[in-house]
Amino acid sequence: FPLMVKASKGGGGRGMRLVHSADNLPEQLKAACSEAESAFGNGELILEKALLGPRHIEIQVFADAHGNVIHLGERDCSIQRRHQKVVEEAPSPFVDQVLRDAMGTAAVNAARACQYRGAGTVEFLVDQDKQFYFLEMNTRLQVEHPVTELVTGLDLVAMQIKVAAGEPLSLTQSDVCLTGHAVEVRLYAEDPRQNFMPQTGQCLTWQAPEREGVRVDHGIREGQAVTPFYDPMLAKIIAYGDNRQEAIRRLASAVTDTTLLGVNHNKHYLHQLLTHEVFCEGRATTAFIDEHMGDQTDRQNPTASTLAIAAAIFFHQGETEADTHRWSNAKAWRHRLLLSCNDQSQTVYLERECNSDVMGESEGEGEGEGDQFKVSVADVECSLRLLEMDQQQITFLQAGVLRRMVYTLDGEDLFVDDGIGLYQIADHTHRAVEKQSTGNGQLKASMDGMIVELKAAVGERVSCGQTLVVLEAMKMEHQLKASIDGVLESVLCEAGQQVKTKQLLAVIKADEES
Repeated sequence: FPLMVKASKGGGGRGMRLVHSADNLPEQLKAACSEAESAFGNGELILEKALLGPRHIEIQVFADAHGNVIHLGERDCSIQRRHQKVVEEAPSPFVDQVLRDAMGTAAVNAARACQYRGAGTVEFLVDQDKQFYFLEMNTRLQVEHPVTELVTGLDLVAMQIKVAAGEPLSLTQSDVCLTGHAVEVRLYAEDPRQNFMPQTGQCLTWQAPEREGVRVDHGIREGQAVTPFYDPMLAKIIAYGDNRQEAIRRLASAVTDTTLLGVNHNKHYLHQLLTHEVFCEGRATTAFIDEHMGDQTDRQNPTASTLAIAAAIFFHQGETEADTHRWSNAKAWRHRLLLSCNDQSQTVYLERECNSDVMGESEGEGEGEGDQFKVSVADVECSLRLLEMDQQQITFLQAGVLRRMVYTLDGEDLFVDDGIGLYQIADHTHRAVEKQSTGNGQLKASMDGMIVELKAAVGERVSCGQTLVVLEAMKMEHQLKASIDGVLESVLCEAGQQVKTKQLLAVIKADEES
C-alpha cells in the first residue's frame, strides 16, 4: 500500500512524500497498513509528530440547525491500552479553567467551520506544558458520554434526538455547569493473564451492583453467548461523587462487587488501575499502563489463588449438594486432588480437622461455627473455617476476615471469582495421566476469527515462537506462533478464511533429535 509521510525541511514545507510499496516497511507499519486497509479500504498512513506521555483530552460539543454550538466540558481518556480507552473521567484532573476555555473554544470553532449538526466529540492530545493538538473529531456520542451526563446533569441522548429533529438547543454556553466528578471503566471480555487475549464463551452468572452513585450500562443476559464478531466490551461501570476521591472509591467498590462468570474478563485489572497511586493522584498519562502496569504478576501467572482452589475443592467434595452439614460429624481426613485451573494442572491438599481440635480458637465473627480446613497449594498454605455453602456462593473465615466467593458449574467446569481473578477449574484427580509435551507441532486457532495473513509457506523451516498466521477477531489482530522448531509440513487455511476456535491451521514436522 502507498504510505503518505508528512515531511518538512527548515521553515518551508516539502508537502507529502509517497512511498509506493509497503514491502520493506517495519512490521509495525505493515500492521498499521493492514488495519487501515481492513477498516477503511485504504492502506495509506500519515506520520505526524510524536508527543511523549501526553494527556488524551476530548471535548463534547453540540450543534443545532439554528447556528448554536456549545461544548459540555472535557473528558480525560488518557489511560489507554493499544490506543483503546480503559478509564475515562470528567472533569480532567489536569485541566484548569483557562485550558478548558481554550480547548472548548477550539472545539466549537471546529464544529462551526464544517457546519456540523448533532453531537460530536473533538479529541486532542495535550502535552505537559498544556499545549494541545487536534487529533480527530468523532461525529457521534462516544462510549464515555455517561461521565459527561453525570457532571452536567444532561441527557445527551435526548439532546441528540431533539437536535436531529430540527429543534434548537435548550441551553447556551453560560448554562453549562460542571458539578462533582464521574469516572467510568470498560468491562471487557479479555484475559489480562494472556496478554489481554479477547475471550468468547457464555455468560453463566451476571450480577451488577445497584447503589447510590453507581451506574452500569450493559446488555448482558445470563445464558447469552459472547461471540468473536464484535468489540469485546461487555459493560460500562460508572460512578459519581461530590469529588474525584469519592467517585474513584465508589467505582473501585462497584467493580469489586460486579460478578460475571463463564467468560474471562478484566475486572480485577480495572480494580488495580483504579487503586494505583499514580491514577489516584491524577498523574496518569497515555504512558501510564506501559510505565506502571507492565509487571503485574497476576497477569503472568494463571494459577488460581489458594482461596479459589479451596472453593473448588469444597464444591467437588460436596458434589451438587454442597453444604456444611455434610461434614458436620466427619472425622479428620486429608485428601490430595489434581485440579486443572485455566488449563494448568495444580496439586492441592485439603485437610479437615475435627471440631474438637479447633474449639476455643478465636476466629472473630462465627467463632465456634463451621468446620476448620487447611489448604495447601504449592508452597502456600492457609486455614479456613467454612461457615456456609450453597449453589451460588461460599462463605468462610480466613485469618479472622469474613469472605464470600461466587461460583457456578457448567458441565464439569467450575467458574470461581474470588475477588482477585476469574478461574475455570476442573477436577482431574481420577483422570489418566497424560504425557507432557512442550508442543506437538499443531497450530490451532486461538478463537473464532478471520485469517488475515500467512507468514510462512509449506516446506519452510520455522522456529519456536515464530509467527506463522495472523488472525483477526474482535477488531484486533492476533499473532499465532509455532510451538516447536521444525519444517512447516502443511497449511490448512488461507487468507480471508473464517475459522473456528481450536481449528487446525498448520502442522509443523519437528526436527529429529540427534
